[in-house]
Amino acid sequence: MTHDLGHTSHFDAASLFTKDKLLSGIAAVPLAAVYSIQIFAFPKELHSLAPSQYLKNLVALYFKDPETMRYLKTTKNIGDQVTRYQLESEKLEREGKVFEFFKYTSRGKMKEENNLSEVSNKDYDFLPDFHPFLSSPRNQQVLSIPVTYFDDKTGQTAKIDIMGWYIKYQQLKIRWKPKYMRKRRWRSSRISVDIVTNNYFFQGQIYRDSSAPIFLDNLSFDSKIPKSFLPHLQKQYQIFLSLVEEQKRLALLRKVQLNNKD
Repeated sequence: MTHDLGHTSHFDAASLFTKDKLLSGIAAVPLAAVYSIQIFAFPKELHSLAPSQYLKNLVALYFKDPETMRYLKTTKNIGDQVTRYQLESEKLEREGKVFEFFKYTSRGKMKEENNLSEVSNKDYDFLPDFHPFLSSPRNQQVLSIPVTYFDDKTGQTAKIDIMGWYIKYQQLKIRWKPKYMRKRRWRSSRISVDIVTNNYFFQGQIYRDSSAPIFLDNLSFDSKIPKSFLPHLQKQYQIFLSLVEEQKRLALLRKVQLNNKD
């Protein structure tokens, strides 16, 4: 099916053009069809953010325009993503929080990211609709976020890295890896809820000799994270936590009864 103006009935992908190339392309369109052209403006400063964030940023720019939102939602491939991003943008607006797209593109802050390790594309490119917690403003690479886990029952602490999150088959998963191994690999763990304490966690071999539940409330960001990155990181992590709450509301989280005895 096609739109009555000649548009395709879905929006699978987008290419980014400079103004000169865009004008050249428009010049090649027959005059009778020029009225059907639709152009989305995408500020060049956003190109320095992770490519996986392009659709999210596009929605953040146009979420108040009904026609654009209808157009972006016309395919099931991205329709659910667009709806989720639109809800996130509306929620941030209601809370008076607006993501400053250009705040993290300053070249003066690039050296600070050297404190954080970049993640190879092969560790996340295959994941559907992957959302990194933080990306390098310099080369758009996803950054590995060091966090500390404190077990308030045993008093043990452990260091892990987290990368981001994604949803597959309606299951919310976090991408992470432990630090106790020499050859560490990234793994995905499903977010669950303990039906006794109502706390959220994911399961994994966080210690050398055992697997354990890793509660989200007991994770804290490492002090080596550049302070200039923290506002954006905390905002993205809060979006993740809000999604956890939403998954619980929709009864999509796995419910587990843990042994909470002291």
